[in-house]
Amino acid sequence: MRKKFLGILLAAGVIAAMTGCGSTNNVDGEKATADENGNYLINGSFEEADFTGWTVNNVNDSTEELDIYDRDTDCFEGVQSLHFYSGSSNVDFSAEQTVNGLEEGTYKLTAHIQGDAAGDKNATVYFYAVVNGEEIKVDGELNGYVNWYTAEIPDLKPADGEITVGVRVTTAPGGWGTIDDLTLVKE
Repeated sequence: MRKKFLGILLAAGVIAAMTGCGSTNNVDGEKATADENGNYLINGSFEEADFTGWTVNNVNDSTEELDIYDRDTDCFEGVQSLHFYSGSSNVDFSAEQTVNGLEEGTYKLTAHIQGDAAGDKNATVYFYAVVNGEEIKVDGELNGYVNWYTAEIPDLKPADGEITVGVRVTTAPGGWGTIDDLTLVKE
């Protein structure tokens, strides 16, 4: 029974690796592909049942709930979003994705967030893009339930065809929210 269970776990890992779980949208050396809306990010609207395409770091495992939220009322687009909440410890996490093989040109990152920082005046919420070794940040805001804040970083020009995008959130206990509909499109 134990061998069968280990075999199933190994098979699941191989399948996950083959289906794009991870942090890069394509194999090095291949041209990046966009979806039907021109988005180069995998699972940018978190419609997969897991974090497919994203590398999520729950710093010190402090964020009590960090998952895909299947509640369309808390989404900007679709029926799922990246959800975060902590009642007794700080919210402290990041999520990022790297896209390789982008053709020459200018790109724009757009992202949406809603929620509450639980009165934390020192909360940190920002989206970022790493292009040509430089991190470019734009602040996000937690302005209450379904009061969506839209962040944009335009004019991204990767010299090497690679852009890493992400989000970083830290708040006091009681902080919560959802992140949804991240897009990286060619301008």
